[in-house]
Amino acid sequence: MKPGHVFIFNLVVGAWLLLLGGSGFAAGFQDRNLSNPLRLSQTVQIKTPTSDVGTSRSGATDYRIDTGDRISITVYQEPDLSVIGVRVNANGTIAYPLLGDLRVDGLTSQELQDLVTSKLLDGYLKNPSINVSIDSYRLYYIKGEVNRPGGYAFVDGLTVAKAVALAGGYTARASEGKITLVREADPENPLETAGTNTPIRPGDVITVGESFF
Repeated sequence: MKPGHVFIFNLVVGAWLLLLGGSGFAAGFQDRNLSNPLRLSQTVQIKTPTSDVGTSRSGATDYRIDTGDRISITVYQEPDLSVIGVRVNANGTIAYPLLGDLRVDGLTSQELQDLVTSKLLDGYLKNPSINVSIDSYRLYYIKGEVNRPGGYAFVDGLTVAKAVALAGGYTARASEGKITLVREADPENPLETAGTNTPIRPGDVITVGESFF
């Protein structure tokens, strides 16, 4: 074989061997990637935990303000137009800056917020941001066969059983089967039989009856 032919032959053989070596390297690299759970082409997805926290509260949004409740009306960046911890008087009104006596009884927090917003928009503020909160509720009352009958401050989640406990418990003559309830907010059904788990609302009157046996 002529020297020129030998050179060309060696060049072709070398290129062929290089091609085989490259294919083997690529195959080996691919095999290693297949054994690796995190390949370069794999997309890793990370899930963000979601919250199961609910938005509801025990204080119902349909609660209607009444005499004896203590409320706050806060106007953002307007301290002179905010009232904090004002008690609703016997007429169902509160004194409000610029607006005078404002009737609030019978309104929900949202309805009162809408009312104040509309009044302040009428010549006072261009875009008022208002929040209404109920700081404390009017009393509920418990009488009859409990150790400390009287009026007590309402708290969210109150039941007959809790009200009895706050009133010092039952007397020796009490009958758990003779508990009645007068709902201030339901004048058409003034008297109802109550159990220990019956929820109590502000202004309610609980009567624990006497056992004759």
